[in-house]
Amino acid sequence: MKINQLAKGHSPKTVRNYHGFISAVLGTFCPNLKISTTLPQKIKNEPYIPSDEDVRRILERAKGTEYEIPLVLACYGLRRSEICALTMNDLDGDIIRVNKAKVLREDGAWKIKTTKTTASTREIVIPMEIADKIKEKGYIYKGYPNSITRFLKASEDALGIPRFPLHKLRHYFASKMSALNIPEADILKMGGWETDHVMKSVYRHSMLDKEEQAKREAAEKLRSAILS
Repeated sequence: MKINQLAKGHSPKTVRNYHGFISAVLGTFCPNLKISTTLPQKIKNEPYIPSDEDVRRILERAKGTEYEIPLVLACYGLRRSEICALTMNDLDGDIIRVNKAKVLREDGAWKIKTTKTTASTREIVIPMEIADKIKEKGYIYKGYPNSITRFLKASEDALGIPRFPLHKLRHYFASKMSALNIPEADILKMGGWETDHVMKSVYRHSMLDKEEQAKREAAEKLRSAILS
């Protein structure tokens, strides 16, 4: 099959995967064969990051439900597995100590284990009003992890918000921290990331927003200088 024919009905990634497989097979039987193929250009996918308005509306809908606190904690950079493993012993004033995770075993049962990485063990400062709500309830979250995800999807559909997974609230957290000029090293610690790979690949959009804002401010200054 010719690459240009394959490209008509498949994504660039699929075409590249096909090409890589075929090249590897041909290379096995014809080691000296040189393949020079012009492959379709990769599509740059920008991840959807919820806006402040998206988050406010979702949290407003969650207010007073079992999902309010988990969603707020997700906005503070906690993973779903970390949220579901929290107990009252992990709360000290307005500080939450993240030191374990609730994960699904191969047999379909949930279990508590250590955090994803050493860097994931950390302390998070939360709003005192949220800490007070937790103390009033006497627990953080007792339901199934998947129930949080289902509530988020239902809220997005009910509010007409583009669907995004719960994990994207970690992206939102990192984006907001970056926009507030929090040092990258501090964002990594607060979010429990071991390296800056995720920061550079997934959360770069906040940097693009800053660049866009800087360009607009520069253009406005230039307009004032030459057109006023």
